[in-house]
Amino acid sequence: MTSDTPSLPDGYDDHLSVLTDMIASVRDTLKTDHTLSTDQRRFARRLLFLASEPVNEAERILPKSDRTDEPRDVQTPDTGGDYEDALTNIERELCWLIQSFRTEQPAAYHYDEAPAAKFTTALEYATALRDILPAVPADSPVLAEMDTISVDDVDPHVGGRGDSDGRWLEYQLQRALERWGYGAVRRQHLFSLEVDVVATRKTKQQDPSDWIVAQCKDWTDDPITPVALFRLCTVAFACRAMPVLCHTTELTPRTEQLAREFEVRVLELQDLERAELPAPQVAKPTMELQEWRPQYRARDDRGSLPLLFYNEPGKRFSYVPGFTPVGKDADYEPIESDRDEDTHPAAGR
Repeated sequence: MTSDTPSLPDGYDDHLSVLTDMIASVRDTLKTDHTLSTDQRRFARRLLFLASEPVNEAERILPKSDRTDEPRDVQTPDTGGDYEDALTNIERELCWLIQSFRTEQPAAYHYDEAPAAKFTTALEYATALRDILPAVPADSPVLAEMDTISVDDVDPHVGGRGDSDGRWLEYQLQRALERWGYGAVRRQHLFSLEVDVVATRKTKQQDPSDWIVAQCKDWTDDPITPVALFRLCTVAFACRAMPVLCHTTELTPRTEQLAREFEVRVLELQDLERAELPAPQVAKPTMELQEWRPQYRARDDRGSLPLLFYNEPGKRFSYVPGFTPVGKDADYEPIESDRDEDTHPAAGR
């Protein structure tokens, strides 16, 4: 009779911890390494993100060690910023985990995908970094010694990432939103315009972010200009929803300013790993030291409505009728008695 408890490799959690630390270290290094071109940094960080996803999934489904003795002497290698050494160590840890789980894992594994398969997927994306990072040999010395592990079928160009095809990033955002407690759907048509992701929070928090309209820009070259932001905000405000921009490129300085003033949540790939929906950025750090003059935030810079509208009832800058801005950051509170005729299902709930 087969036990329901899988047989786990001895010391796997130590190696898994080392692996996640090394991946995080390389990703942090890539953020500030301006010796690489913009495309090299972008594609390398993207591949590391793809490699870390199956590793994180494996870490979530595997049980924590219940050993009471001292941890084994498995330490994170010091690569000193050397991409070749870092990548080789990542491949070595992944190969150890793949072989160990192949050996110890029972035939009827009760997870949706075996950990060995998840680590193999991570290895495929990690080895693809050799084609992007300079001064890193194309052939892996670790894989050269392995006759049982092959990544010949690796294709770092994920489906849905072609020219004018951003399905991959839309899917990543949809997954994150669902993890954050939303129901989300992709490719919706609103007012004859296609919107990448529309979401509504399953358990309302009495906040305008209970409804979201999102646009994804999985670009590699062109920066995002105000035109794209205006389109997003127009559709979002018409839907009485908060705008979200998820991107893999850069924003022009004017676009960054407008995103703060319109309280757009601007998300990058690493933001999709957070535990909850990030708040919008509302203030930019100063470049000066010991500067104590008032820091104007998004709502201060945004100004007020035209004078003709200012004193009319119901005219206030708010995304969802029934809510009013509070403070200078991004807080809102429900209005107990909303006199607007243009009501929304959120009003009074």
